[in-house]
This record gives sequence, C-alpha cells and structure tokens, in this order.
Amino acid sequence: MPHSRKDKQRQTKERLLQSAQDMIAAGGMSAASIRGICDGAGFSQGAFYSNFASKDDLLMELLEAQIAEEVGFLGALIDQTTAYDATLAALSERFATLAMQPEWSLLAIELQLHAQRDAAFAQRYNESKARTHAAFAHLLETLIERHNLVAKLPALQIAIGLHALWSGLVIEGTAEDALPRSEIHLAFFKALIRPATAKPDPTD
Repeated sequence: MPHSRKDKQRQTKERLLQSAQDMIAAGGMSAASIRGICDGAGFSQGAFYSNFASKDDLLMELLEAQIAEEVGFLGALIDQTTAYDATLAALSERFATLAMQPEWSLLAIELQLHAQRDAAFAQRYNESKARTHAAFAHLLETLIERHNLVAKLPALQIAIGLHALWSGLVIEGTAEDALPRSEIHLAFFKALIRPATAKPDPTD
C-alpha cells in the first residue's frame, strides 16, 4: 500500500530529528547546523522548513521527545519496583545515568542559556519546562501514594529541585572530590521523602 502524504511527512520529520540527534551526540548542539542536519537525513533545506520553523524549533521538539520517553521509562520503573528503598535507589541510578549522557544533558543546559538571551524563545522553553516539572511531579505523587510516604515539600517543588540537581550534576558531578551522582540523588530523595511510619524528622 503506498504511503500517504501524511506518512511521508512524518517519516521526513523523524529522519531530520534522528539526524540532529546523531550530530548532537557526535559534536554537541553547535555542530548541528541546519545544512548538516538536512545532509545527514538526505533532504533539502526546503524539507526542513516544511517541518520546523527554525533550528530552535527542531531542538525543542527533540528535547521534548526525549523527556516524554524518559517520563515513560521512570513511570514503568516506579510501577515495576515494589520496595520503597529499591525504588529510590533505581530512580537515583537513572538520574545519575542521565547526567552522564552529555548529548542530552548539555542540550538542555544550552537551551536554557539560549532562553536567557532570547525572549521569544524563552516563552516556549519555559512552557516546556513547566510541562516537564508537572510530569515529574505526577511521577512523584504516584511514588508517594504507592508507598505511603510523607514529603517535606509539594511534589512540584521536589520535581523542580530534582531537575535543578540533575542539571547541576551534569557539570559539577565531574569534580574530583564529588560523590557518585547516584548517592547525591538518593540523599536528595531521602531528605525530602520518607515513609509515613518512620520516626518524624524534628525539622519537619
């Protein structure tokens, strides 16, 4: 059966996104030029502008797709891990692994810096970041409810702090005297979330 025009456009878009992902993995965001992305995907720049308004548009979509995939992964991890301690350890290991993937970590940081310099881009970036925080907050709410936990802060605030910790450890986690990233994430979780049956923290 011949592909419809819609199918072909979707495939073109996916190939452009994959080309950009490959270029970023190989040389960082600055290496991913529109011409290079198009050449890597085997399309003209006309095909690019039929799918994306700009390079920023493509990069945001690439990042949002990665975040959506990660939210799904973490949700499955929470569903599949039954013990509270094991769940926190698994989440901490996953965030540590993400912080060691520079093609995604540095892309997120570079986009954040770009948003500080470009007001028009900042609006879309901040809206996307708010959706990310909300998605992670929902995961945390699921975790808290499932294990009958008590949180020191609202789930959204923990999600924002977790995002900030992950971003910071992308850079600071390489310091010579830094603890393993997974240990820092685990300490963060345990400082803000505890079992309801645990002895109350006097600082609560």
